[in-house]
Amino acid sequence: MEIKAKAEIIWHYEDEKSAEAIARAVDVDNLNLPKNLKVKTYWEDCKVITKVKYSGEIESLIVALDDLVFSIKIAEDSLKL
Repeated sequence: MEIKAKAEIIWHYEDEKSAEAIARAVDVDNLNLPKNLKVKTYWEDCKVITKVKYSGEIESLIVALDDLVFSIKIAEDSLKL
């Protein structure tokens, strides 16, 4: 079953410098994605915002979102947040 979905995920940090570092680290993962998946990650003040637009099987979307959360966690760990 094919779905169409849009999502916005927002992470909050104590300072803009941390948000910028996290956003820059994970945005690299957004390159070379399949045509049916669009992901944009950026920072705004002390927030990291990721917008996702997808069409396809729901299982693939779940995997992509799980990868995103894991990438955020790795970036946070590298900054020791």
